[in-house]
Amino acid sequence: MFNTKTWSKITEKTYGYKSRNFCKDNYKIYYSHVINDIGEYFIVPSFGDFLSIDESNIDHLDIFFNENINKPIKVKICSTFKPEIENIDVKESGYIHQIEFDSYDQWRNNIIKFKFRNKIKQSEKNAIQVKYLNDKESLYDFYKMHALLRINKFNEIPQPWSFFECIYDDYFKQNKGSLINAYDPNGKLIAGILLIIEGEIAYYKFNASYLEALKYRPNNYLMDRLIYQCDQIGVKKLNLGFTGASNSYDGLRKYKLHAGAKEYPRYILQNRAFSNLNNKLIIKINQMISKLLTDSISLEEVDNFSRKYYKYFI
Repeated sequence: MFNTKTWSKITEKTYGYKSRNFCKDNYKIYYSHVINDIGEYFIVPSFGDFLSIDESNIDHLDIFFNENINKPIKVKICSTFKPEIENIDVKESGYIHQIEFDSYDQWRNNIIKFKFRNKIKQSEKNAIQVKYLNDKESLYDFYKMHALLRINKFNEIPQPWSFFECIYDDYFKQNKGSLINAYDPNGKLIAGILLIIEGEIAYYKFNASYLEALKYRPNNYLMDRLIYQCDQIGVKKLNLGFTGASNSYDGLRKYKLHAGAKEYPRYILQNRAFSNLNNKLIIKINQMISKLLTDSISLEEVDNFSRKYYKYFI
């Protein structure tokens, strides 16, 4: 999904990056050409979790670095092996998780952990309602929930609403994106998943929930309904995206593994030129964010700040 023209164009429309592609022997690498106050550099993929690399295309990545040897480059990859490219710094950076199943029944009865299955049953007893949606108003409700979660739990700002509008235009309108939302017994929105389908894989791109509603176990039930939906449309792979390796990600990592996901290492590759970029502006922006989040601010103010500064966090 992330190594596509569509995803690359979304970041171009939102943040003003230049969408480019490198092509060698019919293999393409889509990347963002960024020019800003930090410098001029290439990112693969921009605001995406990974580029899939295996033995058949690792040489193309090597050529991409060598043909742009004087440009600062950062690449995020998912691979079963640690790549080795001359003069390129390679470091492990968390995990990519993916669930693969033959049928919904097989997943629920044989793949997930016992505790995960029990939490699904708890949600069913709590009369959680689920809706499958793809309208813009529902996406904005999801965005507000997502934004509050980033702010209140992680002390981070979300990507701007305009980024989600681009996802709506390029995926939802093309019947390749949708929401699965959970509602409490009173019909109040409590959690949701933003899903994107690319080819034969469904991507669990964003998840959001209201912290006070976690007693209903909505995320376990949403996963159950998501696997069911994928099975109904013939999609047998669900990519759960990036999970960090630090202790703060332990809960999320356990959730994905208990849902039956396989775990693959993610690596970040950088050339020496990228390491020499001036990141003083990032430090200043992070200081501004810390101050911003200590004040009582509206989502509109957060969105305005994000539209101005999130582009630097590529």
